[in-house]
Amino acid sequence: MSVIAVLTAKPGMGPRVIDAFRVVSPLVHQERGCELYAAHLEQDGDVVIMVERWTTRADLDAHAAGVALRRLNELNADLLVRPYDVWFVDAVPLGDARKGEIPD
Repeated sequence: MSVIAVLTAKPGMGPRVIDAFRVVSPLVHQERGCELYAAHLEQDGDVVIMVERWTTRADLDAHAAGVALRRLNELNADLLVRPYDVWFVDAVPLGDARKGEIPD
């Protein structure tokens, strides 16, 4: 199960949101079913994009209810413009198999 989460930080707060992910990412990487949990920061901006992959929906649900995500929400409480957006997506491989999708 692939997930894209987009967090829009208040002006100048993007790096602080990344710092919050630095705190929780090692915990998330140890969670059952976490195959990918990778942060990306908009160049010269304040949008953080998380690319995630979970083995099962149950694993994702456990993550959503877990300690690490609660801690992340605490750390980001005053940093975001609005609640984050989350999309559940399916890969659509295109062209070259090595370049057309994020590898497992």
